[in-house]
Amino acid sequence: MSEYEFVNPYTFVQVPKEVPRDWRSAPPGHGQLRPDRISGLLEVTLTARSPLMLRHVYDGDDAAFPTRRLPGFDEPVPFVPGSSLAGAVRSLHETLAGGCLRVFNSDFRPGYRDEARVRTDSWRLALVEKVDERGAPSRLRLCGETVWVEYTALHKALGGAAKLTTGARVTLLSGSVQSSLGRLELREPFEVKEGGESVVLVTDSGARHRTRKNPDGGRELPGRHFCATGELEPGSLEVVLPDEVWQEYLDAVDGTRDVQEYRQTPSPGDLPSRNAEPVRVFHKDERLGLVGYRDPARRELRPGHVVWVDPERAGQAVRLRGISLSTIWRHPGGRIKAGERVHLQARACRDPEDLCPSCRLFGSVDAEGADDKGGGARQKAYRGHVRFGDAVPAEAYGLDEEFLPPMGAPKPGAGQFYLTRDDSLEGKSATSDPDRALREWGSEADSGGGRRLRGRKYYWLTGEAGKRPYFRARSGSRDVFHDLYGPENKMVSKAQSVSEGAQFTAEVRFENLDAVALGGLLCALDPGLLLHHFDPKDEERPRYGWALGGGRPLGFGTCTSEVKIRELDSAASRYLGTEAPALDVEKAVAAFRKSAGDDLRDTWKRQLTKVLRLDWAPTDRVWYPPAQPIPDPERTLNPEALKASFTFWKETSGSRTNPYVQLPSPAAPRPKMTMKVIPQKKGKGGK
Repeated sequence: MSEYEFVNPYTFVQVPKEVPRDWRSAPPGHGQLRPDRISGLLEVTLTARSPLMLRHVYDGDDAAFPTRRLPGFDEPVPFVPGSSLAGAVRSLHETLAGGCLRVFNSDFRPGYRDEARVRTDSWRLALVEKVDERGAPSRLRLCGETVWVEYTALHKALGGAAKLTTGARVTLLSGSVQSSLGRLELREPFEVKEGGESVVLVTDSGARHRTRKNPDGGRELPGRHFCATGELEPGSLEVVLPDEVWQEYLDAVDGTRDVQEYRQTPSPGDLPSRNAEPVRVFHKDERLGLVGYRDPARRELRPGHVVWVDPERAGQAVRLRGISLSTIWRHPGGRIKAGERVHLQARACRDPEDLCPSCRLFGSVDAEGADDKGGGARQKAYRGHVRFGDAVPAEAYGLDEEFLPPMGAPKPGAGQFYLTRDDSLEGKSATSDPDRALREWGSEADSGGGRRLRGRKYYWLTGEAGKRPYFRARSGSRDVFHDLYGPENKMVSKAQSVSEGAQFTAEVRFENLDAVALGGLLCALDPGLLLHHFDPKDEERPRYGWALGGGRPLGFGTCTSEVKIRELDSAASRYLGTEAPALDVEKAVAAFRKSAGDDLRDTWKRQLTKVLRLDWAPTDRVWYPPAQPIPDPERTLNPEALKASFTFWKETSGSRTNPYVQLPSPAAPRPKMTMKVIPQKKGKGGK
């Protein structure tokens, strides 16, 4: 079995387990300039070490790099908005200072695709007739027994593939018979006519085989595609839907490709017309073409949806124990949510009188509370002490158009990457619960309170962008990924970039800070000020940087920076003309470094000196699990090699047949930063 190497684009920096006693404390306030505090102006110059890409800044064109007219330029030029700069600097400061997790969904819980199996008899098809304000079903009609009908019979009855849609009505003219799969199928395949009281559910062909054995021993036959049908029972039923059941549905649907694609280009308010837009379903064997149309997966259901439910009758109402969009659906990852998988002190600050170092510096907002009457939210907020100006360019840089390959949404449910390493699990397979792979949240690997999340996600930084697989692949043609994945792939997106080497300068004003807070701000603007302290004395000083903008998994956005103190004042020097404080960059950084606890210092030394170091990871291997080996930089790179190997996630999951493989620690020696990828297998159902 051949194997080849890659370096995953992201790693994780741990959140400190222990923090100093005064880690959360009252901020200095804005009422007056305290005598022990300083204010001033910093100047930071950013140098793009790889192409810089900013998106989602303008309402009109999400793909456009922001431009504006600036003094000294005849035409609008690209610039970095202060808000973008502030977000990137704050994110890095939270890591350097051990701040709280501000952008974090503590209620997140992943969903996983079920094993292929026949559903228990309690599950039924149902037609949604009414939904509540959440989009959850409030009234429905149940169906009787489920009968599976081959799509070609439905084509004949309805008048072709264009008429085969979820919710179509048919009448089954013959009885059913139990198949070898343990389900009921129509006895006479073509005994179907249009109209009647049976509804059809069309689902994707993803779990079906492309081919099947020929009973005569000849060449394999095309795989069969069946649709579920159910005859509607008379009368509507009010729905009793427990909150936990609806939440399980939401957790499951969030992991679907439909929702990921929809979030790339959402319509305002998720309009019903957008929600109802049908999705084409093709046969697994592409030569057989279109099967029909299904409803897209969404967080909201609508009247007319056909779904699977696990009902429990209660008079004229029905209590639902589960909702599913297909017979092979998704199940939740245990009961432990994301907020319970991080250390208590890492959760977002809520009390404006008790803030972590990052919230004391940049500000804090908690909008989760509500007034006593159950009305609108109360904001318990604190305004920050730092203001970022726009970063203006050194010259009028041109803009390049980029076509970006499908990347999808982050998948924290991939426990082999997102959950803490446990070397005792490495290479093992599921045993006591064979249907749940060890990677899953809630699997047997979570015994004893559950594995924690590994920390803050960081992407490897690039100092030699030309060696990154993405830039090598698109060197011949900017739109290579548009051609590779096809014009109809909704996950392919456009953007604009500024070339590497571009420089931008911004002013950063601060007020009422002590030496420790100023030192932390300086280190977040130029992490080398902190991390060079740990450099080996007998080696060339490495370059440290940080990431700005989008496309970081591909290698965009690596920046180095240089920061200078332009103005420095105390209250007395500002208003009384006394001598300015004798505090320079080196002294402020030393004060910040001295203030940190042992746990945070260890993170700086063992992890951040690798994660923020340009080209620490082998640059030419940084890519998601690829479908083919990535050749050395001296050889031509076929873009086909960069297509995702979805087989990798299955074969590292810790299932019954696949050993558990975990993401290396960022503190691991350089050779251990690579992982082995098993090439996609060919065979039944493969290409």
